Order: sequence, then C-alpha cells, then structure tokens
Amino acid sequence: MSFLFSALNAATSAASAAASAKTPSSGETVARLVDRATHATLLEDRRAAVQGLRGMARDYTHDVGVAAIPVLVHILKADRMDVEIIKAALDCLNIVCSRSDPDANVTANSGPAKLHNSNDLGRMFTEVYTKDPSNVTVLLEILEEFEFYIRFNTIQFLMTLLENYSERLQECVLTSPIGIARLMDLLDDPREIIRNEALLLLIALTSNNTEIQKIIAFENAFERLLGIVLAEGASEGDIVVQDCLTLTLNLLRYNVSNQNLFRESSCIQKIPSLLLSHSVIEDASGPVPVTLTHEANTWSDQKIVNAELILELIRILVVPNSTNTVGNQKIMNQAGILPPIIDLALCERVPAKVRVQALNAVGDVIRGSNMNQEVLGKSVVVPPKKEKGIHQIPTSAILYLVQIALQSEVFNLRAAAAYCFQSFVYNNPDNQLALAATLTPPPMDTTDSGAEQPQSPGSLLISSVLNWQSARADPYRAWFATVLLAHIVSENTRCQELALSVRIDSGVTNTGGGGGGDDDEPVSLLHKVIYALLVATRDGGDLRIIVGMLELIAVWLFACVKAVKEFLSEGSNLQFLIEQVNASSGVDPLVQGISAFIIAICHEYNDNSESAFTQASLQSLIVSRIGADIFASRVDRLKESKFFQKAALYFTVEDSRALPEVYFDVGFVELLKSSCEPMIKAVINPKVKEAVSKKAAEYAELQHLVDSYKLQIAQQEYELSESRNLLAQTESFHQEEVSKLQAEVQSLRAALATTKALTNDQLPPRPRTPTATSSSSSADPHVAALQRQMHALQVDMQLKTQQYDMLVQEQEDLLVCLAESDITIRDLKARLRALGQVVESDDDDDDEDGGDDEDGGGAGDGTGKDRTVNA
Repeated sequence: MSFLFSALNAATSAASAAASAKTPSSGETVARLVDRATHATLLEDRRAAVQGLRGMARDYTHDVGVAAIPVLVHILKADRMDVEIIKAALDCLNIVCSRSDPDANVTANSGPAKLHNSNDLGRMFTEVYTKDPSNVTVLLEILEEFEFYIRFNTIQFLMTLLENYSERLQECVLTSPIGIARLMDLLDDPREIIRNEALLLLIALTSNNTEIQKIIAFENAFERLLGIVLAEGASEGDIVVQDCLTLTLNLLRYNVSNQNLFRESSCIQKIPSLLLSHSVIEDASGPVPVTLTHEANTWSDQKIVNAELILELIRILVVPNSTNTVGNQKIMNQAGILPPIIDLALCERVPAKVRVQALNAVGDVIRGSNMNQEVLGKSVVVPPKKEKGIHQIPTSAILYLVQIALQSEVFNLRAAAAYCFQSFVYNNPDNQLALAATLTPPPMDTTDSGAEQPQSPGSLLISSVLNWQSARADPYRAWFATVLLAHIVSENTRCQELALSVRIDSGVTNTGGGGGGDDDEPVSLLHKVIYALLVATRDGGDLRIIVGMLELIAVWLFACVKAVKEFLSEGSNLQFLIEQVNASSGVDPLVQGISAFIIAICHEYNDNSESAFTQASLQSLIVSRIGADIFASRVDRLKESKFFQKAALYFTVEDSRALPEVYFDVGFVELLKSSCEPMIKAVINPKVKEAVSKKAAEYAELQHLVDSYKLQIAQQEYELSESRNLLAQTESFHQEEVSKLQAEVQSLRAALATTKALTNDQLPPRPRTPTATSSSSSADPHVAALQRQMHALQVDMQLKTQQYDMLVQEQEDLLVCLAESDITIRDLKARLRALGQVVESDDDDDDEDGGDDEDGGGAGDGTGKDRTVNA
C-alpha cells in the first residue's frame, strides 16, 4: 500500500510541475497584452488588452509601468474617439503613477519596504510620463471631450501627477497653448462632480507658481469664481464655496498683478454681497438678504470657515506696506465694505474665530487710511438688551475695542482688538490726540448713585494699569493696557505732553473718581505709572506686567524732553533703573535690557535742566555704577531674546488654556531696533557723542546749505517753468499774429497789384510835350486816388513788417533767458552733487529741454453720519 501511495504522490507532483511550466509569468502576460495593444488591428482587441493591463496594474505595478506606459500614451493619441479604451488607459496610468495610501489596508505580505517601493515607483513613472511635455498636452486636449468618465479620469490622473511631481507638471502645463483654457472651461461644466474636482486641481496647480496664477486670472477667473460663490449661497454655501475662495486666495496672495486685475475688474465691489445671508428670512417675494449679524443667523462649522475665508480675501487686498493697499482701501471705502465687517467684529453673537478675523480685517482696512479710520471712529455699538423695556446706551466702537482687549477671555480676540485699536491711531496724530484727551476721567454722575459711571478709553486703560493687582490672574489686562497707551503717545510730542499734564489724586484707587482725602496732592500720571511699576517689582508681579510698564515708559520718554525732565525730577526713578540693570541675579534679562534702554533715552533727550542729572553726570554715573560693557550687554541680550524676536504685528495662539509667551509689542521692538545703537554708544563713549554732535552740526550746516540750494533750484525751476509757459503763449500769439500779418501782406500785395493794373489802364498815353504840368493836368482824378491808396498800403505793409521783426526779436530774447536759466540750474545741481545730494542727471535735463524745443517750447501742464452696530 505504501508503494501505491508513493507512486500516486509522484504522479501528482509531476502533473503540477507540468501545469506550472505551462502557466505564463506576470511579465510574460504583460508583454503579451502590450504586444496585442500595439499590433492588434481590431479596436476590440486593443480595448481588451488595455483593460487587461488595467486589471494587472494594481498587483504588478512595476511590470505594467515599465512595459505599458509608451503604448498607453500612443493609445491616448490614436484612439481618442473610443470612450472605453481611453477610460481604461487613463485608469491604468493613474494606478501605475499613484503612490500608496499609508492609511489603506495592506495585504499580509505587505510591509514598509513594499509601501516605500510603491511610492518610489509612483514617483519614477510620473517622471517617465512627464519627461515629454506632449504627454501632458494630450491629457489637456482630452479634456475637450464632454463624456463624464473621460473628464473625471483625466482630472484624477492630472492630480496624481501633480502630487508626485508638481514642478514638472506645472512646467508642462505652461508649454501647452490651450492647457489653462481647457482647465478653466471645466468650471462651467454643469456636472458638479467635474466642477468640484477641477477646483481641487486648480487649487493644487496654482500653489507657488506665479505664471500659472497670472494666466488663470486672465481667463476671467475672478468673475467665474465669485459667480459660483454667490450662486452657492456665499457664506452659507458648502465645501464648493470654500474651494472657490481658496482658489481666489491662491491667485491673489503675493501676486501684485492679479490684485491689480481684481481691482480693475470691479470685483472688490462684489465683496459686500458675500457678507449677506439669503436663507434666514423670507417674505412673499422670496428670501430677504440680511447681514451675518442678524439674530436669526445660525453658525455651522462650514459657515464659519467660509466667513473666515471671505475676511481673509479682504485682508489679502490690504496687506500692510503693500503697493496696492492705499488704492484698495479707497475703493473699499467707496464700496461700503467696512461697515459689515465692523458689525461682524463687534457683535457678540458671532463666533470668536470669525470675530478675530473680522477685527484683523478692520485693522488692515483702516491702517494708515484716514477716511476709513474716520468710519470706525464714528461707529457705535448697542449692547444686547438684558431686560425688556430698558434702553441700552450705545457705546463708542473704540471704547468697545478697549473693553475687548482688556476683558475678553479669548487671547486671540484680545490681540485682534488691540491690533484694530493700533491701526486706528496709526499715522493719525488727530486720533492719538483725541484719545490722549480721554486720559482724564469723565465727570461723575452724582444724580444716580446706582447707575454705572461713564468711562472713556483713556480712563479705562489707566485704571487697568494702576490697578493691576485686582487682576493678578490675568496679567494681560495690564499688559494690553500699557501697549494701547504706548500707541496713543508714540512719536507724538503733543500727546506725550498732554499725558504729562494728567494729574491723579494720590489717594485714588480707581479712575472712576472717589478716594483720597481733600489734603491729597494730585500726582502726575507718569509718576503714578512708575509707582505701579515699583510695587509690581517689589510684590513679585507677573513679568508681563513689569515689561509692559517699562515699554510704556520708554515710548513715553522717547524724543520728549519734557517727559524726560519730569522723569528725572524724582531721583528714585533713575536709582530704580540702575539697580535693575546692575543686579547680578534675581532680575529678568528682559527687565534689565528695557531699563538700560530707558536710561539711554534719559541721557539722549536730557536738556540738562536738572542739575543733579545732566548728560555728563548721568554718563559718569552709568560708567561708575554699572560699567560700560555691562550696560551695553544688557541691551544686546534683550535683542537676542526669543521673546523679543517673536514680536509680530498679529498675535495668534493655538492653545488658549495656558498663558501665551507674549511679552513685547511690535511697535516697541521697532523703536528699540531703530534707535538704541547710537544712544548706547553715546552713553558708553562721550567722545562719540561729541563727535556725533559735531558731525550733526556740520551736517546741519551742510543741510542748511543744501536747503538753500534746493530753494534756489526750486525758484529757478519755477521761473523757468513760468518762462516756458510765457514762451509757449508768446509763440502761440506770435504764430497767430504772423498768420494775420502774412494774410494782410498778401491782401495788400494783391490790392497793390490791382491798383497798379488799374492805374496803368486808367492813365492815357503820355504826351510828348516837355512840360510836366500839361501831363499831370491831363490825368484822371481817379488815378490820383488810386496812387494815394497804393502809397497808404505800402506804408501799412512797412508797419506790419516792423511789428513782425519786433516779435521775432522778443522771442529770441526769451530763448536767451531760458538758456541762461538752464545754465544756472545745472550749476546749482553740480554744487548739490558735490555736497553728496542725489539730483536728476544732466542728460535727463538735456533730453527734457530738447523735447521742449522740438515741441515748440510748450510745457505740460467718509460719510458724516454715525454708524450703529448691534452687539
């Protein structure tokens, strides 16, 4: 029996070996399919071969990719009319070039090595396919087909190529003359799936490629995208609205030419319609558009995202320090964009994320624009009704911003409100002065003891700084108050001096009035802030509070002699700063650096009116008590601090549960960076100060000389301009006079010729008698009249000729004066160049004069109503 079993097993093994010898390998199968797809004459056979390759592509990616890519490309070019074969070919190419999804389920024999190899294969086959740009052009041409699966598979394959090798695909798309147009036509496809996939492809394609962004923008992209957004419901739309807005942002971000096109296409005027809701309220005629702050609005996650993107679109157009910002701010003011985003920023019903973006948007729109700052300044907020029948007093939008910055629980919201406040006073001395006037507390309302006492922005800020102990758990209340106060007095001498004039009762514990007795002498606000700083340092207040107060003092004293004098009038103030700088331990380096900077400010802007603290005595005190090297190192260490370097115009914190590490305002950082170095050198080395003063005097003298030269040049240029205008007018007048004179001369000559002819005709033959009396007596009286007329015409013609000669001489005199003025101006410009001034080159002047001579010497010549915002 064992013999029979062994014989049976041997026969079975032989049969299996023979069967396996007849089964072709995967490589042989792929080769046969490729050969059939290449040489088969029937379309059905080629289609079956391509479908077979598609079936093997996922399991045998390497074999199919190596052998089939050239054949599949040929099929895309040759068999475009057959939908099934093109669809199979595109699907096969997409599988071959795709990279494995790490989250996908893998088979038992799959592993990290296989996943890595699959990713490498996808990248390799993508490089093979895109090596010839015509292969990409074929895909773009196929998009002309309207069949759903053809377009869908083509878009999917292009997306795969873009994910694997974005730079190369972008280059290939740029080489195709009709590529971008084909892709943009997909946005008009009535099938939403195709349109949405096209949006995703365009978003990826426009990333970090300025040329593609420009071409797409000039394909009427902005009008199409905004049209889709409005059709889908704007902020209430679905993910399609998000994709359209994302693509719009890609086209505009860091692309000045596209921003110009967006403005010139009147697309900015369409933004207010994006900030309306159309599905909240309906009447008999249909949906009624209402603002996003309407109480009937509900905020879904998608609506929040869409609203944030719309606000980001506004911010991209008014980026600070951009060349397009001023023009866009003006158009936004005309289009009425500011009121709805102010509503969003100040309405408590709006989610915090949207309010943060809206506050930053308001700040960007008004920054440096007086007309937009005026709109915010006139806006008011009506608090929500707590009880029916109780009338709520409107609050100024600026006061409301201060309240948000000081009292909100969301740090990003506080930072955005602070930025909006800073933008309100940026480059606007009038707004700074108006807010500085509010530092004095408003009068108490003694008629109603139970009512809330009125507050002003300035008094609220002062209260938060001086009463920092009442909010120890919230150090950013005092920090934001110091930052906002610093922006009120920053680089504005009038505001600095006005703040110095504020007096506060020494017994007052809050700015609402009340407090100390009648014998308490009022103390200046500056000394009250310094006293609060001393208390915070002694009682171990949060570092942010101490740093904020020091920043406020530094900005307040900078470039203000009166403030420095007031600061030095109390000797303990300087003594405190020296102790902070000189401490070897126990004092934070940030505090030491700012203290050293304040001492340098006191030295620089000291008018020597305080005999105990003149510049010389202050310098010797610093060197003897601190040391020059230590003094300079304190400021250097401050500038090297990561907190100092992280200061930014916008603050965004991801984790709101812990206190963020924000210590410095960007305004203070820029002030210190731009001014500390020469002041520190002047403190360390008085000779440098003297040398600088000497050079400054020399520079002032040279500047005075330069200014005099510039004044002379301005006068000469004005006279030259007047001379040119006079010359142009004279030449024009001369031309008219000459034309009239020439016409008169011609008419006189014609009349003279006529007179001579008539005279010759009227005169009888001269008698041959020798006496003249007989001949003249025989002449006709009419002839004598003609002769007198001819003589008068000759005299008139001589007078006109003399007038013409005088005009020509006058014109020549003017040209001589013009030449002399040009020589004088060139001489003055040569002197300015010798003094190191930059002036226009003589070549430009020569070209300009030459152009003038050639041309004949001619020379080219917010609403007043308050806004109300429902909070």
